[in-house]
Amino acid sequence: MTSTFKSFLSDDSGALANLEQRAKRVMSLTAKVRNALAGPERHHVLAAAYHEDTLVVTTDSAAWTAQIRFTQDELRKYLVEAGEKTFVHLKVRVGNARELG
Repeated sequence: MTSTFKSFLSDDSGALANLEQRAKRVMSLTAKVRNALAGPERHHVLAAAYHEDTLVVTTDSAAWTAQIRFTQDELRKYLVEAGEKTFVHLKVRVGNARELG
């Protein structure tokens, strides 16, 4: 094992723990977004995350972006009821499933 990798794993600053917490938040929010969607678009959500007051949803194809944008009000209501903060803006982008998986 390289010294850089060892120092990363034994990081006393908490960076690794922070990274783990962030990943868990993204996974949890992604699951909630999928659950909020009633149609087939739910199976095409790759990730979801907040960036300030914007909810960014990443899909595997541009074909689903309009359907997800169309559900913005229902999505907002579901997430608030599920204990998430509300969002002002919704951004739906296309990602690469190979990069996220």
